[in-house]
Amino acid sequence: MDLDNSKAIRIKVMDFLARREHTGKEIFSKLKNRVESVELLKAEIDKLEEEGLIDNKRFAEQYIYSRSLRGYGPLRIEQELKQRGVNENISQPLMNDIDWTSFAIKVLEKKTAGIFPDETKQILKIKKFLNYRGFDFNHIEQAFSSYKKT
Repeated sequence: MDLDNSKAIRIKVMDFLARREHTGKEIFSKLKNRVESVELLKAEIDKLEEEGLIDNKRFAEQYIYSRSLRGYGPLRIEQELKQRGVNENISQPLMNDIDWTSFAIKVLEKKTAGIFPDETKQILKIKKFLNYRGFDFNHIEQAFSSYKKT
């Protein structure tokens, strides 16, 4: 399919949006090498954003939900959203509504298979893993302290 007119570009973008939510930046990066006119692509993306078919807030909501269920923390998710073109003033309010400590506890339980590590080396390894997953120091410490109690 030649992406040389507005209608063809719109159809291709709608194909992407039918599968999952995308940001304007994602769609632009996917199609910039496949279109004849980058300006036409930008105009079509802008038009779809005005129509509400491309919505960064809706994308961020779904992305945060999906990644948090997979065990990723707020720092990593925030960085990934920035890379995908979601502004901080959109993502921060959505991120602040979530209890990240409970997600850190779930990841900790899964990683330790229900057996709390007793060696310092093992504890540090798990803390490093949780940090890699995007949890900050406070979430990790709260998760460990509440996990010790159970």
